[in-house]
Amino acid sequence: MKMLSAAKLAMPLFVGAGLLSCTSLQAHARDNIKDYAGPFTTQDLYTMCSQNNVGSREKCHLYIQGLIYGLNTQKLMQDKKMPVCLPPMSPEQARIRILSFIDETTGGKPSNNKDGGDWMAFMGVAAGNLCKQ
Repeated sequence: MKMLSAAKLAMPLFVGAGLLSCTSLQAHARDNIKDYAGPFTTQDLYTMCSQNNVGSREKCHLYIQGLIYGLNTQKLMQDKKMPVCLPPMSPEQARIRILSFIDETTGGKPSNNKDGGDWMAFMGVAAGNLCKQ
């Protein structure tokens, strides 16, 4: 299994679900930037981040926040000699893995877990996908 770059790790996993779930229908109606559904063009990114409306700006910030988090987490895992090698995975597959991981680790009681949601999302996707050394 080949190791994905940190940017490729960050985009589909931490950002896609956040952009799909955090944007209100009203904001979606105000702008013409579609919710994240996979790789997009430089023009799409530029448009999303340069428009002066709440919906586009929110999507840009969520995308960048997810990218930064993904890059930092990948570096942390590489520094610990535990790089992650993900198989191809859609945002929906990642969502199901994350929810299953949370259910398994919390006994179905996520409110009792003290870990951050971002860490649980990372672990839900990364579990069982460490690169073979």
